[in-house]
Amino acid sequence: MLPRERFLSAIDLLEPDRVPITDLLLDPPIVEQITGKKLGSMSLLVQDGDNPRETSLRTRMLMTEACLKLGFDAVSAISDYSICSRDYRPRGIGGGRIVDEWGRIMLPRPDTKTTWWVGGTIETREDLDNYLPPDLESGEGYQMVEEAVGALGDTDVALMAQGHSGWHMAFQVRGGIDKLLIDMYRRPSAAGRFVKKIAGTCYTMMKFMIDAGVDVLFITDDYADNRFPFMSVDLFRKFELPNIRRIARLAKRNGVPLLKHSDGNLEPYMDDMIKAGIDGIHPLEQGAMDLKEGKAKWGDRICILGNVDCRFVLPMGDEATVRSDVRRCIESAAPGGGYVLASSNSIHANCLVENALTMVNEARKIGAYPG
Repeated sequence: MLPRERFLSAIDLLEPDRVPITDLLLDPPIVEQITGKKLGSMSLLVQDGDNPRETSLRTRMLMTEACLKLGFDAVSAISDYSICSRDYRPRGIGGGRIVDEWGRIMLPRPDTKTTWWVGGTIETREDLDNYLPPDLESGEGYQMVEEAVGALGDTDVALMAQGHSGWHMAFQVRGGIDKLLIDMYRRPSAAGRFVKKIAGTCYTMMKFMIDAGVDVLFITDDYADNRFPFMSVDLFRKFELPNIRRIARLAKRNGVPLLKHSDGNLEPYMDDMIKAGIDGIHPLEQGAMDLKEGKAKWGDRICILGNVDCRFVLPMGDEATVRSDVRRCIESAAPGGGYVLASSNSIHANCLVENALTMVNEARKIGAYPG
């Protein structure tokens, strides 16, 4: 099987020739080590270079190159984190912090060549009412998506696209999960309008990604920590589930599978998300959910992706430990098909490249299905 067919077969809950492999993200230091090419001082669209748009595209393209060199069956061709308008320049506000095009306050981390979210620009009820998301719905937004996806040419891997549904960008612009939750309780109409504005732009980005020719959509909003979700089920159903449902309808109309990523304990949301139309879940994070139990509960309805430990094993484990964790994943979730091997979040800057290579090697070694 070619990689695209292998990956899409697993999403369709079938047994391909072997377990497919992918991951959500590779941080810039990992990309540099694998490709041997240097990125700029920072990554993605919050760059402080002369042309953030070009730097963002180069970062994304080098990440896909690294994924191909690792031997992944699917690569993330574009993310809405990477999309910006042609004239965008980050605005410095002191203390090394910058404000991006969405209104998020970000702190650059030169050691990892990434940026950390540290706050938002919505401070008052008036700010909440008057907020406007970035104007990415023009031709500029689509051109950037098309360029990133088109750069991969006629590759035989599956092309994934990552975007958000509303919640994640909304709480970051608002300045915190706590602040948005208080709005949802005390000012539900205003909070609903605010989230809907952001969700509308996120939806348009997803549509651009489909139009550009990606094979798979990935919603990447985080909903939970290791104990429980951030929102009550009632709030989730009111403010966020409609956004997932709308993207799922878009995906189904275009014949594109829809996957969902979120860290943490998603158990209270799972049935709602499956009914809304997701086709897969990543990563069933260790310490919050059990991969084998998740396969038993939901594996007949959606594909399971995950969850080689990227907290301890990939950053600090020896070769034997990495191979053992890959075996745990494959033995827990691969039988019967409908499974894709990936890390428990991403191949972040603290992971060891040799461990990522070992992860792929072991999956290929033991991941064949009976012919």
